[in-house]
Amino acid sequence: MNLRGLLGGMMLGAIGAASVSAQPMSQEDMLSFGAQSICVDEAGTPTRSMPIEDGCVRSRLQHSNDIATYRKHDWPNGLDVPGLALGYQASDSVIQRRAGRPMIVQTFDFGTDGRQFGRFDDGRGDGGQVMLLVGDWASFPMTEDGGGGVQWFVGEGCRTSRAPDARFSSWLVFRNDAKAGEWGSTIARLNIAANPEACPLRFNTAYTRYRLDRVQLPFRVIDLAPVVVNISRRLDVVVSEHFGGDDIRSADHLERFFLAKGLGLVRWERWANGNVTQPTSMRDAERMLSQTARCPRLESYGMPDRGWLLVDCRTWTSLVRQTKPWSVDNYAWTALNQFGRLD
Repeated sequence: MNLRGLLGGMMLGAIGAASVSAQPMSQEDMLSFGAQSICVDEAGTPTRSMPIEDGCVRSRLQHSNDIATYRKHDWPNGLDVPGLALGYQASDSVIQRRAGRPMIVQTFDFGTDGRQFGRFDDGRGDGGQVMLLVGDWASFPMTEDGGGGVQWFVGEGCRTSRAPDARFSSWLVFRNDAKAGEWGSTIARLNIAANPEACPLRFNTAYTRYRLDRVQLPFRVIDLAPVVVNISRRLDVVVSEHFGGDDIRSADHLERFFLAKGLGLVRWERWANGNVTQPTSMRDAERMLSQTARCPRLESYGMPDRGWLLVDCRTWTSLVRQTKPWSVDNYAWTALNQFGRLD
């Protein structure tokens, strides 16, 4: 399959008008929740419109070598630094193909404390994560951040299957049977490895549930000066919840992801289960986060059960229009080379 040609010609239309299907997702459908889109004219030429704007009537999924017309930034703490329009981190969600496999590259690109947006500042907190399709799973096999560096998530397939990517059925994001109005769930088994060839001696359990929904999301559209326009859009979203344990009640933490169709990952939340023993730092983190404007409330998605604490969050719905030629390939995230050469 020529995925570049297929998705390059697949017009998504206005992303706010996307439909949620009860049928199993195709590979292209799954990728459309993982990747952001760029607006194009009738000839397929990119325009300056953003996907959430009324002027965007046609769009296609963005690849890592496409010139970016906008970038997603996180929400700043406007209560503390009112003039910080661009936030702290830019995060793109684009398609890249390496060693014959399509994957979603999600950048974590900081632009504060001497770092520069648009380049990979090695060893200074920059990084990202990769979403890979393995059978009917969308999975996170690798991430890099300032705390843990490059980490690989490997599942039991490293022991039981000859298929080279079976080991990456690990950190489940969602499966192709995701439905609207009801949770699907799986207990994933995985562990962290230092490299993609390693096979851990044991595996941890992660109760994971996922669903399709239409969620009202707040956006900040940022142009030159900068001029910030606040708008809201209801979009089709995959909601994914990854618990650190066998079930919600006994898990000590939760990571929740919102992947909007045609925009990719737009929000991440970290929750701590206050019903089990937690360090004092967790309650301190909850208090500090609640005093910022970084994590606007989303309807229907609060704590998963009584006593849970929201301790961290990023909301990448500040859409910053770009004025200089730049692509995600220019970010030059070196860890991606471990997936093989660019096709």
